[in-house]
Amino acid sequence: MRRFGSMLRAAPEQPANMRLTGLRGVGKTVLLGEFQTIAEREGWAAAILELQPGHNGEEALVAGITALAEEAKERLSRVERIKSAVGTAAKHVGSLGLAWNEFKVTYDPIAGQEREDITKALFEVVELAVQKGRTGFVLLLDEAQVVRDENNANGDHPLSMFISSVAALQKRELPVGLVLCGLPTLTGNLLKARSYTERMFRGEEIASLNQSDAREALTQPLADAGGEVSAEAALVDAVVAEVEGYPYFIQLWGAELWDAAAIGGVDQLTLTLLEAAREDIYRRVDLDFYAPRVETLTPAEQDVLLGTAAADYPPLVVSKLNDAINKTPANINVLLGRLVEAGVLYRKRKGEYEYTAPRFRDYLVRRVKEEAEPTGQLF
Repeated sequence: MRRFGSMLRAAPEQPANMRLTGLRGVGKTVLLGEFQTIAEREGWAAAILELQPGHNGEEALVAGITALAEEAKERLSRVERIKSAVGTAAKHVGSLGLAWNEFKVTYDPIAGQEREDITKALFEVVELAVQKGRTGFVLLLDEAQVVRDENNANGDHPLSMFISSVAALQKRELPVGLVLCGLPTLTGNLLKARSYTERMFRGEEIASLNQSDAREALTQPLADAGGEVSAEAALVDAVVAEVEGYPYFIQLWGAELWDAAAIGGVDQLTLTLLEAAREDIYRRVDLDFYAPRVETLTPAEQDVLLGTAAADYPPLVVSKLNDAINKTPANINVLLGRLVEAGVLYRKRKGEYEYTAPRFRDYLVRRVKEEAEPTGQLF
């Protein structure tokens, strides 16, 4: 958060671009919301868009970014209209000192209509932001790993198109910033993009909390609630070890233990309470966090994913998966690629994969075991 604020203060002389990556459940989306608050506190206009797989195409991405830019312009106008009505409008309005037509003179006309459309949309929202007294405009894109260039030279290259548009504006020192937030595959997508991105983004990786921070994340909400419920030290140690410092799990374990304490009529979270609540905790984490990532997959993709539970980990090595899964190596390779596209796996290096969700292997082992157990039903 501190580095993001510093990055904005150094713009536009230095491009305000950040690549924010991490596994699912580490708090990237929440952090992106904090970035919006920081940007607005620093005098910038900001907008968040959660990208969907349907945005992965040049025309679709242009439509999504253009719509977001229009919403940002409407919000800027509405805010200033309200501020004017109550006498708190910006006293110092600004100007880019450059009109769109002047900018186009130095703009690459060969890039294609889609690139011009998306660049113009961003130019106009930056222009309006400055006119309304803002320092500039920062675009915060979540799930950015879903947008990637096709390998075919004649195919769609939405990521390169978008990055080159932002870069064109920043080369003229227009105050526009960009944060791309997503799974670890985002880094590889950027490196494969046709546009030059190595120096364009400041890289930040969000991971699990250390033990001290994890303990604070679990116990501080109890203190903030007035201390009506406390937690014994042994319980805190057990939870911190069990969740391995991942923020989503700290929240879920804490919430379930709080509910269990209320149901049991006790005012302390204990190891006994944890044991009593563990079945409910894992049922919730499986249903809410893990299962949705499996249910959207095709049967063949699910077969390969469940089959990875029988292979050594970490990482998942393709040569060992070929021995563990009853499919041809060529078929496994194709399906692994589809699991990467679905955001369930990411390729760590050639021939090696890891899960995008923490402790996902444990869930797959539980699921395989449950499906192997007899149901007791008569047919």
